[in-house]
Amino acid sequence: MDSRSIQHGRKKRKKIGKMHKEYNAYLMDLIEKTQEEWHKQKVILHKSFNYNERLEYEEKKAGAKYFYLFKEARHRGVSGKK
Repeated sequence: MDSRSIQHGRKKRKKIGKMHKEYNAYLMDLIEKTQEEWHKQKVILHKSFNYNERLEYEEKKAGAKYFYLFKEARHRGVSGKK
């Protein structure tokens, strides 16, 4: 019975490890997309002629999203280098 539970535990750890790797890859893709979106919002804000609260709000929201995801990646120890 003990060997059976040990084998089950190994499979479970392997599956969890695979899930972590998949999530880390997803997180890196999401960071890249969010960074691009933030950059687009910055460009739109700087090219606009009139002050628009909505544009400023969208730019700050995109920046906050990016920095949150970046902080999460650092917390998980994920590196962008492949």
